Amino acid sequence: MSQGNELFDAGKKSDVNVREFLFKYIKNWKWFAACILISVCVGYIYIKIQIPQYRVEINILIKDDKNNSDKDVLQQLNIQSSGKTVDNEIQTLKSNTLMERVVTSLNLQNSYYIQNHISKKVLYKNVGFDVQLLTENAYSYTKSWTVRLLNNSVAEFNGKRVPVNTPVQTDAGLIKIVPANFIGYSRSLINVNLNSVDNVAQNYLNNLKIDAAAKDATVLILTLIDEDLDRGKDVLNQLVDVYNKAAIDDKNTKTLNQLNFLNGRLDKIAQELGSAEGKVQEFKSVNGIVDLGANGSNGFFTNLQTNQTKLNEINIELGSLNNVETYLKNENGQSKMPSTLGLNDPTLLGLINNLGTAQLKKVSMQRLYGDSNPLVITVNDQITSLKQTIFQTIQNIRSGLAITQAELKNQSNQFQSVLKQQPGKDRVLQDMMRNQTVTNNLFTFLLQKKEETQLVLASTVSDSRTIDKAKGSTTPIKPVKATLYLTFLLLGFFLPFSIITIQETLNVKVRNHGDIEKITDTTILADISESDGSEPLVVTAKPRSMIAEQVRALRSNLQYICPEEQHKVLLFTSGISGEGKSFVSLNLGASLATTNKKVVILELDMRKPKLNVVLAIDNEIGMSNYLIGQNSYDEIVKEIPGQPNYYIITSGPKPPNPAELLLNGRIELLITQLKKDFDYILLDAPPVGVVTDAQILAKLAHATLYIVRYNYTIKNQIQLIESYKERELFNSLNIIFNGVDTRAMAYGYGYGYGYGYGYGYGYYEEDSSKRGFFSKLFSGKGNKNT
Repeated sequence: MSQGNELFDAGKKSDVNVREFLFKYIKNWKWFAACILISVCVGYIYIKIQIPQYRVEINILIKDDKNNSDKDVLQQLNIQSSGKTVDNEIQTLKSNTLMERVVTSLNLQNSYYIQNHISKKVLYKNVGFDVQLLTENAYSYTKSWTVRLLNNSVAEFNGKRVPVNTPVQTDAGLIKIVPANFIGYSRSLINVNLNSVDNVAQNYLNNLKIDAAAKDATVLILTLIDEDLDRGKDVLNQLVDVYNKAAIDDKNTKTLNQLNFLNGRLDKIAQELGSAEGKVQEFKSVNGIVDLGANGSNGFFTNLQTNQTKLNEINIELGSLNNVETYLKNENGQSKMPSTLGLNDPTLLGLINNLGTAQLKKVSMQRLYGDSNPLVITVNDQITSLKQTIFQTIQNIRSGLAITQAELKNQSNQFQSVLKQQPGKDRVLQDMMRNQTVTNNLFTFLLQKKEETQLVLASTVSDSRTIDKAKGSTTPIKPVKATLYLTFLLLGFFLPFSIITIQETLNVKVRNHGDIEKITDTTILADISESDGSEPLVVTAKPRSMIAEQVRALRSNLQYICPEEQHKVLLFTSGISGEGKSFVSLNLGASLATTNKKVVILELDMRKPKLNVVLAIDNEIGMSNYLIGQNSYDEIVKEIPGQPNYYIITSGPKPPNPAELLLNGRIELLITQLKKDFDYILLDAPPVGVVTDAQILAKLAHATLYIVRYNYTIKNQIQLIESYKERELFNSLNIIFNGVDTRAMAYGYGYGYGYGYGYGYGYYEEDSSKRGFFSKLFSGKGNKNT
């Protein structure tokens, strides 16, 4: 047996490890199914309670002045410079100041939503009212408040009726509910979260991401994650607008400061220039000087000629005014339009042109409709109004020209008077003129700079340009249902997987052959699967069951231990109580009896006897009576009912000193006598790890069968078996692996002796005929192998 089985085990070693690993999880498939189902349901609820998140993007171009070859002329004059760095602009766009302006301008301090059963619906621009927090308190921002607009004058705030458009003190502080021009969702119960501008701005900044489109590129991509698609677009568009306005204001700050300086200097220089010119004028007037210097005479005559020319122009203009006035006084209005030569007033010229146009229009309409048509009458009224306006304008102009004409004549008389005087005091006048010239030049320079600065101020533009307006995904990017379902599915799988792995890692009980073989090389003679029935003698009650077949295999393997003995004495023991030695010994004896062998089993566990109880045999006379010499051999040997060739010696009354009784020598006499009458003598001894009875009986047995129970025996106890073997305390020590999970047999969980077959439950009729599918699926182990 040993050589063939060792070769078989060696060939299967690698496969056994894989099956052993997988079976630990396959046998708990119900837990996997339950955890996966629960996890997926939790995932479904989690997805439902999540508010969808949308991605919104906007692209802007930051103008790079370093690469601009066509710089503005005014920038070349160093009036303004605006070099930009992309990194700096990113930080500017992500500043709290800009985002707070956005929140304030869009009125995003409050968030509104409708709470459904497990989900929320975010509202934006369709609420139907606005809650304004006028004065906050300690509870304003700590909870969600409910609002319902009952009508245009009354609302319900947190369950209390309050007036609208009126400041009212509430639990949230001093608030004011302002209804909108549309109803929206205002008739529904709406949840409102009040918040401060800086907190809302910071929340948007946390969800804002700004990246360059490419390395060394000046195109920025602004990405915002928001619960409402339209709100996200508005935030990004407004952020760019606020950023551009801030950039323009920043650029204009220097220009405005320069312009204010120029205005101040111009006012002061104008005063100085006026004072200098006044002194010159006063000096000339007092001294009757027209002009001094090398070109003084030429300048004087030039002024005289200019004065005369202006008088002529005024005379011409007065003549033209007379012609126009004569034309207007013509009642028929059929004469040609008068000449406007010399007329410089644009208002009068415009009125005359309008009059000519109206008269032409009148003639054309008279030809078409006649004089009585309302349109012709309207044009007539217009012509009359124009004539009156022109008359008044002529009077105003003539009055002004008369004043100017008088002044020019007065100046002409003065020039004539000056010609009669001699020039004097040249040096004093030259000093005064020099001061006037310097002041005038400075005034002219500052005036030019002022005009240049105003031009820059009027032409200031932002250094960024929006490439694409904000646009977003029509489908939410969060939650990603497929990913979340997969995550929860894996979570439901890995949770029991982890628990089972931890349990297996921390497991200290024997689960397979490997747990035994790692500690001792003691032969594992047989495996006995778990029994879910109550029959003590399974091999006779269910002869076609798996356990009956395994016991037969154990019976066959007995030929390999002490084959030279005709009457074999087998000792059954274990490390601790409850490992099934009584069950195994009792059923092995029954199996041996079916082969026409006479078998007797001795119940030597006199402290906790079981065999007489499960077999319902009287225990008044038994082993303890014989050992104390109270009863004879023939009186203690009893036939097991219904089991031919199978006998038992029960434990008898419990003695106070079982170990001492075994040492009085009568047990040896009993075994010697039993060998004459029986082929197999089975000694059901107490656990060797608890009491010494088994060690006392060891010298009487040809072989010892040590019971190790699946998922019950502690691994450390296997070390005792190796210790017993090394010290040779037991003859022909072998191990029987009891109570093995039948599913482990079906999956080949570390067993290779040929009695599992790998067929599972269906191969043994009595294991499956009385168990339905669901009873097999959900029934407990119910192990009776004790």
